[in-house]
Parts: sequence; C-alpha cells; structure tokens
Amino acid sequence: MDDNPAALSRRCTAMRDTLSRGGPDNAGLFVDGKAGLAMGHRRLSIIDLSEAGNQPMTTGRHTICYNGETYNFRELRSELENLGHTFESTSDTEVVLKAFCQWGAECVRRLNGMFAFAIWDASEKVLHLYRDRIGIKPLYYYCHNGVFAFASELKALHAGLDGRLEIDPTALGEFLHYGYIGAPRSIFLHVRKLEPGHRLTVSPDLAIRDHCYWSCTDFSPPAETSHDENPLIDHLEEIMTDAFSRRLIADVPVGVFLSGGIDSSLVTAILAKNTNAPIRTFTIGFAEKNYDESAWARRIAEHLCTEHIEEIVTPEHAKEILPLWPDIYDEPFGDISGIPTTIVSRITRRHVKVSLSADGGDELFCGYHRYWVMNTLERFTRHLPSFLPRAAGKMLGLLGSDRAASLTRAYPKLRLPAIKDRMRKFEAVLSYWNGSARGAYPYAVGYWLPHEVARLTGGYENPRPPLGNSRMDLLDAMMTWDLKHYLPEDILTKVDRATMYNSLEGRDPFLDHRIVEFSRSLPLDMKYRNGETKYILKQLLKRYLPENLFLRPKQGFAVPIYSWLHDDLMEMVNMHLDHDALCAQTYLDPAPIMDTVSEFRQKRGSVAVDRIWLLLVFMMWRQRYRA
Repeated sequence: MDDNPAALSRRCTAMRDTLSRGGPDNAGLFVDGKAGLAMGHRRLSIIDLSEAGNQPMTTGRHTICYNGETYNFRELRSELENLGHTFESTSDTEVVLKAFCQWGAECVRRLNGMFAFAIWDASEKVLHLYRDRIGIKPLYYYCHNGVFAFASELKALHAGLDGRLEIDPTALGEFLHYGYIGAPRSIFLHVRKLEPGHRLTVSPDLAIRDHCYWSCTDFSPPAETSHDENPLIDHLEEIMTDAFSRRLIADVPVGVFLSGGIDSSLVTAILAKNTNAPIRTFTIGFAEKNYDESAWARRIAEHLCTEHIEEIVTPEHAKEILPLWPDIYDEPFGDISGIPTTIVSRITRRHVKVSLSADGGDELFCGYHRYWVMNTLERFTRHLPSFLPRAAGKMLGLLGSDRAASLTRAYPKLRLPAIKDRMRKFEAVLSYWNGSARGAYPYAVGYWLPHEVARLTGGYENPRPPLGNSRMDLLDAMMTWDLKHYLPEDILTKVDRATMYNSLEGRDPFLDHRIVEFSRSLPLDMKYRNGETKYILKQLLKRYLPENLFLRPKQGFAVPIYSWLHDDLMEMVNMHLDHDALCAQTYLDPAPIMDTVSEFRQKRGSVAVDRIWLLLVFMMWRQRYRA
C-alpha cells in the first residue's frame, strides 16, 4: 500500500492500536521494507508473561503474528526439541512458529486450539494465514487494486483503509435476514472473512489460494442406532476431561461462565472434580423474573463448591453498552445477548484474565427447540401436498400473531417477545413451505424475511447454501448448517468480541476438535431420543449432579429487549430511526422502516422488536464508521 517503509509503519501502527483493548500488555511491529510488508501485534499476555513471548516473533526467515491459544503446545514442543529445535520462550506462539518451520503449511493439522495467525516467509515472499477449525478466532482480509491487508477485527482494516471501503448490499441484506453476516462475506466489498478450517497463501503478485484443511462435514454418524450407550458416554467423558482441563492452562487466573444450563454445568462439574483448587464461576441475572436463571447457577455453584460471583443486568447496563455496540462488534451484529455477555465479561475480568464458556453444545448435541419443531413438522407434513402447510401459514397470518400479547396476559410466565418471534417464524415457515423443512429452515432462523429484505434494499437473494442434501437426516442437516453458520458468525463472534473488548480471553472447551469429531460421528439417537435433546450430555451430567439441578425446560440466554426498548431505550430508537436520519442514508428504503417504527411505538404486542433492533444496530454502526 505504501512504498515508503516509514509510511507503511505508521499505517500498520494505526491499525494495530485499534485493537489495544484486546491486547493491552504489549505492542509490537515488524516491517519488511523491501517486500512492502508490515505486521503489528497487540498482546494479551496469558502464557509466558515475559518479553520473550512478545510478538511479532521471528526465527530465521519466518515471522509470526498469532492470536489465540494452542492447548497441546507442550507436547508439540517436546517433539520439536527431539527434532533439534531450541526455544527462547515458554510461549505457545514460538511452538507454532517452530512447528511451521518443521512441518510446513500443514502443521495446522497438529494444533489443538483456537487461533488466527499469519506467518511471513521472507525467502519465498509468501504470506500464510490460518483460522482454527471451528472459527473461534476471527480473521479478515482485504484484497483489491494491488493492496492486501489483514486483521483480527474489522475496525483495524477500517483504520488502515479508510476511504476505500464500501458497503456490500448483499451482506447488508444477509444481516437483516439473519442478524449477522456469514463467512466469507463481510459488510464491506473486497473484505472477506477467512472461513473456519481454512488456510490462505498470498504470493508476491497477490494471487490468493484458499485451502480447506478441516470440515465438520468430513465426519458422518453411522446409520444404526446405539445398543450399549455406556462405552460412548465413557469415551465422551474421557475426551471432555482432557479437553476441559487443557483449557485451564495459563500463567494467569482462569474462571468459568456458569449459566446453570446443561453445557456450562457440565464444564464446571468436570473441572471441579478434576482440579484441586476451587473453580471460580461467574453468572448474570435479570430483574425481570421471566428471564432470570441466576438462581439455578447459584444452586449448581453451591453444590460444586465453586467461588461464585453474580450480578443483575438492568436497563442501565444496556444504556451504557449500546453506545459502545459499534466499537465492540465492529460490523453490524444483531444478537442482543451481546449486552449481558459484555457485562459478564467485564465482571469476570475484575477477577481473572481467562474465562471458559460452553458454546457449541446445542449445535453438536441437538439442543435447540427449533430442531424439535422442524423435525415434527417434517414428520407430519411429508405426505401432504405443499399447498396445505402454505394455506395454514396464510391463515395464521390473517389471524395475526399479535395473539401473542393475549397469550402473555393469560399466562404471565410466558415471555412476550419469544412467543411473538416464534409465532411469526412459524407463520413464515408454513407460508413458504416447499415440501420439506430443509427449504423452510432459513425462515425458522431469520428476522426480516427475504421479500421484506428485498423491499428494504431494492433486491435480495439468500446467499446461504441449501440445508444439506436429502441423504442426511434432517436433524443432522440443521445441526450442520448451524455449526457452519450460526455458531461461528453469531455465537462465537458475540463471545470473542465481548471478552476481547474487556481484555479477557474467552475459551470454548466444547469446541475442542476431538469433541466436535466425536459428536459428528455419534449415532443420532445419542443426541436426540424420543423428543429429548442433548441425550448423551444429560446422561453424562447425571454422574456429577442430581437431576433436579439441571433437568428443566431450556430457557436460553434471552434478554428483555422489548420492555427495555419501549421503557428505557426509546430515546435511542427515536434518535437513530427518525425520519431525517433514515432519509440521510441511501442503503435502505425509509418508507417500510417508518411503518415498522410507527407500529412499534404503538406498543402493538411485541410488534417488530427484533426487526427494530437490527435497524437500530445498523444505523448506529453506519454513524460510527461514516459508511
């Protein structure tokens, strides 16, 4: 980009320092002036806190910038030492660098961890980029008009490429449809996300080669059901004990996010049994009782004798976090549970520097309620002509899903936005039924429907691939779809940005690739049996906890966004979604938005709360980045 090494250094430094919250402990810079390349790094010191662990790190002709952790680095180091390598630090970064020197580009297959890293080969003038198998750590890159740049967060590219970036209308439409933007797309044209399980090589002429080194679709369950389940439970327990324990490796204090659900309870229980010191656990609750699960987390913490800390999230927290949303999630991001995730990350950081969460359990072990709904629909409609479900959907639309408000008045324990959202999605699934739940699944997980997005943006086609082929069981197809899209681009993005913004390293023990591969190879009835989700996890958890502590209806990490937006945050809605603000932008048609906002202001049930939220997020992001 800059021929002058000094200018290149300044630009790289500016990009690097946008990431200072996630890397407050050290700042490093490497410049190869002859090659026109610079790499910057901000460090959050976790393993080897000395200067020897600082980055960028160079050995011989290779230089690395590494983000993440490799949990089997000690075994790899021992193997490399036996091969003649010497080490100047005790960091995992140096082990990864020496592994590349020894085994080349395919060294990534030996790594057990979460990572996004770049290695510069000064002799070959080739840049190698890597992203971990599941996509826990992010990596963006830009290639256009003779310029190549990469970063772990989009804000860094925005700082280095200001004036070059344009919104991608397809990605904007995808955001409105799903609430997030899936790899390889980003909100900007010419900026791509390296896909999970992929590595990239960039040659001196900026030719790019993309290689897939791992895919969850490489592992398929056997057709037969299981007869003796105990060996499978034993094997899962063995893998999980090792995987969870490895994620305690650090030279700083470590804690666990404990929600009280199946997955986080299992992580905490296994660690509590296999470590000597008490586990530190952290949870948050809500003043709104319909949303608060903190009491369950507290009971589990008491049973496992953890050092437990909890805090109640209020609308005041939301008022504090929302103005920061574009800085935390630096492209439009619609998962409202990012607010409590940011709050629990901030609380946790006061006590520890690393925290474990339990993301991935739903996608790996069939945990979402929508899986049951879609599977049931498929079973009952498979022999019916398609027009009958579509007619039922149209009828439901005519009746109006505002009946959700009546339901919640009759049954106060129901959560209005959740009921409204489910009724609306159920209506969409039926209305666009094409004979199979596979084609309807994008409607079950969407917000603005495709025809609504087309009206807003002037044209839209769903960029996602179909929901698997008919040879794969529907439940497996839905889990695969979520594992490839929803998990990395929504759930893991939410946790990574919230933790890094608070200078906290988040780790995901369920996403050890050995657990993923084991889950993918399990007979389906070990995940979903007679309508019961997460069957094998519950059988394993019974070895650690009384059933009355965890066998209860799944609630999910929901947020009382409807009441917050109406009662506490309406000022922000009025500010960002007023007529003048909407007319000042050129990406969305203001007319349908104003209709939706007007409907929302009238408090008609929970009308449009999810869609209002996505519009608010986009308008805040656009203002922050002058897009």
